[in-house]
Amino acid sequence: MRTITKSYVDLAEGQMHVLSTSGVAPAIVFLHQTASSGGSFARVMERLRLPNRLIAVDTPGFGSSFDPSGWPSMAEYAAYIVTTLDRLKVRQFHLFGHHTGSSLAAEIAWRHPQRVQSVMMLGPVPMTREERVQFRSDYDQPIAPREDGSHLVENWNYCRKFNPTCDLETVHEEVVDMMRAWKARPQAYRAVSFHDAMQLVRKLECPLLLMSSPEDFFFPRFAEVCAIRPDAKVAMVGGENLPPQCDSEGVAAAIADFVRAV
Repeated sequence: MRTITKSYVDLAEGQMHVLSTSGVAPAIVFLHQTASSGGSFARVMERLRLPNRLIAVDTPGFGSSFDPSGWPSMAEYAAYIVTTLDRLKVRQFHLFGHHTGSSLAAEIAWRHPQRVQSVMMLGPVPMTREERVQFRSDYDQPIAPREDGSHLVENWNYCRKFNPTCDLETVHEEVVDMMRAWKARPQAYRAVSFHDAMQLVRKLECPLLLMSSPEDFFFPRFAEVCAIRPDAKVAMVGGENLPPQCDSEGVAAAIADFVRAV
């Protein structure tokens, strides 16, 4: 398995936490879902049989990256990621995004088409304007710490509900990430709610991989996304809403097949 190194990158706003492996350009950059961290891709990174450099970034507010103030937009999150890659001297890269990370990947690719070699979207987020308004209403409140500790159980039940067969250690790791990011979760979801990812997917000119699991939160809409881009390669994996952790072999295989073809 490949060795993963942890490091920090200094931005004007604070430090960004990065997991990376050695390898050649173009790098493959991993962007996590809400409310995970870059560590959710560790098993995939260890198993990928590609020569490329691998980089997983903790989005601000998640993992060990700095906490952003206010309500960052998707464009601002994208700027944090791209500036981090600039500091790492990464010019050309593939993007792999999971859920929120898939929307972030689309934003970066749209803004930096000369630098992005391809986009891979796991569990892409297809919502109409009305659905995004409802999404914002549903997820605008944090699961904040409570005196009786009931927020711990609420986080556990939320994660377990959407990943009923994933192993308990993985669910535990995910819940720890969720509790760390209790302030960042509504920030990121608000950015998603104002972001029309599908409009950008229509415009992307780079090679595109669309990936989902049958139990994914957005899977009932996956066919709609595929219809938007019939030229995209499509892959199915397992692992419910945690494929990078619970089906790392399947995700790694789909990435390797796609990147080799690109």
